[in-house]
This record gives sequence, structure tokens and C-alpha cells, in this order.
Amino acid sequence: MSTRAIDISRWNGDINFKSVKKSGIDYAILQIGYGMVQNQKDPYFERNYSVAKSNAIKVGVYLYSYAESTADAKQEAKVCLGWLNNKNLDLPIYIDMEDDSLIYLGKEKLTKIALKFCEEIEKCGYKAGVYANANWFNNYLDYNKISTKYSIWLAQYANNHSFTCDIWQYTDNGVINGNDGKFDLNYIYGIPKLSVTFKKNAGLYKYPFKDVVGGTGIKQKTVKKGTTATWISDDGYGWSEIEVDGNRYYAVNSRINKAGLSEYPKIIIDKEVIAYRVSGNTIEKSTKIKKGKTIKLICTIEKGKFKGYKLISYCGKEFYLK
Repeated sequence: MSTRAIDISRWNGDINFKSVKKSGIDYAILQIGYGMVQNQKDPYFERNYSVAKSNAIKVGVYLYSYAESTADAKQEAKVCLGWLNNKNLDLPIYIDMEDDSLIYLGKEKLTKIALKFCEEIEKCGYKAGVYANANWFNNYLDYNKISTKYSIWLAQYANNHSFTCDIWQYTDNGVINGNDGKFDLNYIYGIPKLSVTFKKNAGLYKYPFKDVVGGTGIKQKTVKKGTTATWISDDGYGWSEIEVDGNRYYAVNSRINKAGLSEYPKIIIDKEVIAYRVSGNTIEKSTKIKKGKTIKLICTIEKGKFKGYKLISYCGKEFYLK
């Protein structure tokens, strides 16, 4: 139980994420808001997301639900995704099912609400899950139906937990140096894997870069549109590590059907440069790119003969820059 997470909302105020990281907590699950109306977004969410990420803390989110029907759940998912605005997440999006005013709906209907929310979330390329306490999973939600398809985040303040879960919220009385007040703390047992598909034919590479000439970034294999893979991580520069048929590769994010992935960085040229093209087995001077022009950085070559060169996209063609 070495991996820990904090979950926070506006009620925690301004968080010192540097201190959170120093305390050994590597994940934060942020409340994005509640309900299904645009003005119910957590006012601290944007700040919490950006500062957590800048301190190398991985992020998931949750929405406190008031849904009374599957139509409400669908709307809550829609609003949640709008607030998220394609941000990259490391943990699922959870629906928080705990409001006592909804108990009258009964177990069957509450379970359908939870399942509908998760279904809508995963349509958009995020992993989804359900947060609830042990009482709710015992009496108001069908744990077996939910856990076979979606992630479980369990709240149970005890020495042990009663249900198998990906995340166990074990206390609401945690203390973190450098921060005031008490915090919810969690153990993470496993990061739910996200299945993705390729929306175009794609090359798979050993490293997150191409280097056809130098031979260090040669395409290992090609997968067809519609191929399923397990998504592992985004390098932040337009590439993702993925798993296909038990092997790990890198693929360009623009080929993967998943929300929130990074794109190739855009760079404005600050002085005229020479761009090189591949000719046979060498690269040769090809064209000048003038100051002020915008290029896309496909990758920086990290190994071999052309280590340090940049592979760029300019006017629809690929070039090398020294």
C-alpha cells in the first residue's frame, strides 16, 4: 500500500501541492463540480489541476451527483466533460454517489444512474468509475454489476475494507504538513487500464521519436484503423506509450481515439534556419524557413547518429533541423 492519493474540493481551500508531493502523495482526485448545471463547477478545480500537475502529481476527478434518472446522469456526464475540456487524466472520472436525498430511488434505479454516467464518460475516451461508501455498495448500489465494468473507489473508515476496489478512502482525518485542516486520504491498489482504438492506420515505434535515416526510430509495425490497444501514458509532446498484443510501443497521439492527449508542440522560428530532407541514406540541405514561421515539432531524436536533431512538420512535409 505504498501509493497514496489525496482527494480535495473547494472546502479544502488553497492547497500547497509542493508539500503534498513532499509528503509522499503522488495522486490527487479533484472535485470538478456537482450536479448538472454549468455554474456548479468547483471554483478551485482549474487551479488545483494546474498546480497539481506542475508539482508532478497525477490527477483524477469526481463529480458529486444529484441525478434522479439516467437522463440526469447523462446530463451530468455531459457537463462534467465540458468542464474538463479535454484535459489529460491519470485516474478515472468518478461519479460520487452518496447523497441521502437520493436513497428513495432504490438500488436498481441508482445502479442504472451510476452505469449511465460511466457509459457516457467512457464514450469520450476517459476511464470511468463509481465512488461510494460501504453502506451504499451494500444497500443502494449493485456492486457486482458496477465492478465488472467500471472502477470502484470505496470510502470506508476502518482497518480493512469490505469490497475489492481500485482506490480505498481510508480516512477523512488526514494531516499534511504545510496545509491546514483535515484531508481525505486514499490507498491506490491499481490504476484501471484504459482500452483505446486507433482512428487511423498507425506506425508503432520503440521510442517516442522517428529517425528513419539514423535507424534508431524505425517503425516496428503498423496497426490498422480500429485496432484496440491498452493506453499507458502520454509523454506530453504528441506521443503515447501503448500496449498491443502484450508488447509496449509508442504511437502518435493524433492516431489514437482518446480525449485529452497532447499534440505536437508548435514553435515559432526566431531566426532563419536551414531545413534538411532525407535523400537516400543521408539528410541534405533542402529549404530555408524564415523567421516568424510556425512549425510543429514531431520529436527530438534521442539516440544514434542524429541525436539532438529535431524532426519537424512544415508546409505538410517532414524535415530535420540541426
